[in-house]
Amino acid sequence: MRRLLSFPFLVVAAAFGCGGVDGPAPPRLIMGGGVGDGAISGTLYVHVTDEETREVISSAKVRVGESSDPAACEVLTDSTGLAKFQPDSCPGLAGAVTVTITASGYPPVTWIGVNGVNLTIPIRNSNPPAVQTATVSGTIAGWSSLPVPGANHQTLAVIGYSGSTNLGDRANELTQGMRNVTVGAQVFPIPSNLCVINQAGSDCDWILTTRTGPQALVAIIVDEFNGNTPDDKTDDTYMVTGYAIKTGQNFSKDQPTNGMTLDMIVEADMQPFTASFASLPSGMDFMGAFPALELGAEGRIAFTTPALDMARTSTRVPKLSGALAGAHYSLIAVAQDSETQDSPSTLAWMHDVNVSSTVALSSWLPPPSNILATGGTYSFSAVSGATLHGGEIQDMTGKRLWSITIFDGSTSFTLPGLSPDPLPVGMLTFGASALRIPGISLGNVALDDAGDKITGISNDFVTFTH
Repeated sequence: MRRLLSFPFLVVAAAFGCGGVDGPAPPRLIMGGGVGDGAISGTLYVHVTDEETREVISSAKVRVGESSDPAACEVLTDSTGLAKFQPDSCPGLAGAVTVTITASGYPPVTWIGVNGVNLTIPIRNSNPPAVQTATVSGTIAGWSSLPVPGANHQTLAVIGYSGSTNLGDRANELTQGMRNVTVGAQVFPIPSNLCVINQAGSDCDWILTTRTGPQALVAIIVDEFNGNTPDDKTDDTYMVTGYAIKTGQNFSKDQPTNGMTLDMIVEADMQPFTASFASLPSGMDFMGAFPALELGAEGRIAFTTPALDMARTSTRVPKLSGALAGAHYSLIAVAQDSETQDSPSTLAWMHDVNVSSTVALSSWLPPPSNILATGGTYSFSAVSGATLHGGEIQDMTGKRLWSITIFDGSTSFTLPGLSPDPLPVGMLTFGASALRIPGISLGNVALDDAGDKITGISNDFVTFTH
């Protein structure tokens, strides 16, 4: 399935002056990417960084100018990731510009109609380094005292970790290993991060591959019923019966941590979470939603089982007390064409919701429409209420080939000719996206700040022949 398109967004900066005479701000790296320091008037500073590692990229080519501009300015970034554009080398810089970044191993990135003296533009590595991980092992307090379930049932606990708050972070999707459980004279392989109780035995010596940094560990405890068909997993059903959690953790790369014990949350410390949902946008027939426990620096725990939808609107979540007293809840919902077809799609995000009453999702951000890719021109119809639009060109496997972010409200654009051409011959896709971020200014905004304010992302795509 195709993923929601990503946006390289955008920090707040003070005006720079000297001796009572205003002048251009000095070069400044905006951590995480962004736009700042006032409108362009002769001087432009562009830093280029790796989207994931945030390290600066030297020898990246920065092109300033419209796609057809024969006098476009080009500068390579230095060892600090900086490209400087000043009146003597790039005359006529004033107001909004189009900036295109190219670097070896990175798909091109184009920002259209951006207007800030300092830009920091993150670009995504086509072959990023391996995600840094740590290994944790332990058990769940009281597991051995849980009752043995009846025939055709077993109690399972899936141990996981709070995800980072960076959308699309690969560290949130780590693959878990396997371990062996001995029952009588037989050895059974099970996922390493799983605990199990059934009539044959009990085991809760889990091993978890987790991300690095501050986080919480969580176990979702479920009753599995095999539908009286032990050899057929397709009709199995799962009912959540509880949770166990451990906050305040911080792991370093390749750090092994043993003897971790997760504490079960008692029923008295649980509460209902009820939501209601507006009708789905035209062309979308499937939706799923879930409450997310927002832990600040320790990340986010998504309670995705059971998923909420139009028919199931209520679940149970831990109360915000004890170790969770400083946390809050959000509601994240996604609507799409069908369960297996995720375009067109729209994501709604309600922040800091009041769990004591029904959380009402009153509207969805519709996706861009009338999307076209013809003769090198890309266009779409804008989405009312969107803060920002963007696009992405991908191959038929979903690999990013070119990323575009539009700051000036344009709905039609062409891309500069690059050599070699980053777009291969054949069938490709052009996806258009809309993003809603209340309370920000596109002339003075930071990616890290904006991410906490996103309330909607939508997208759709078309295929075309290049």
